Amino acid sequence: TSAGLNLLRDVIVDSNRFDYAFREYIRRWAFKHPQPDDFFRTMNSTMGENLDWFWKEWFFTTDKLDQAVTSVKYVDGDSARGALITIENLDKMAMPVIVKITDASGGSQVVKLPVDIWERGGAWTFKYPSTTRLTAVELDPDHVLPDENRKNNVWEGQ
Repeated sequence: TSAGLNLLRDVIVDSNRFDYAFREYIRRWAFKHPQPDDFFRTMNSTMGENLDWFWKEWFFTTDKLDQAVTSVKYVDGDSARGALITIENLDKMAMPVIVKITDASGGSQVVKLPVDIWERGGAWTFKYPSTTRLTAVELDPDHVLPDENRKNNVWEGQ
């Protein structure tokens, strides 16, 4: 439970929203007998976001997370025209995606994709506006998500 709530606070929503919602839950339910659904509903309503996907997967299933980088191609074969990066969700748990993209100049950028991308299926391709060749694409570079197989989280260019 604590790992899930830390993940929610630090990765999925920001700490200000989470802390406000948690304080509101304590205020509403102090000296009462709340059930788990009372907590989930209060957090959803006070954060202004439907997190049912998170509550379900984190607290009511034993699904696992396995995100992978499956391909990196350049638009029309030209790295200056952008890169098409394909990622997959290989298991049943859905989580947001954190992607660190490093280019040939040594610069890097972190791109965050919402959990909603998985509503359309298990694979997602997005265009990254590269101007030079990419040398690496890494999912969850800080290892904050409970990914089961980190070996498929990295793509390294030639």
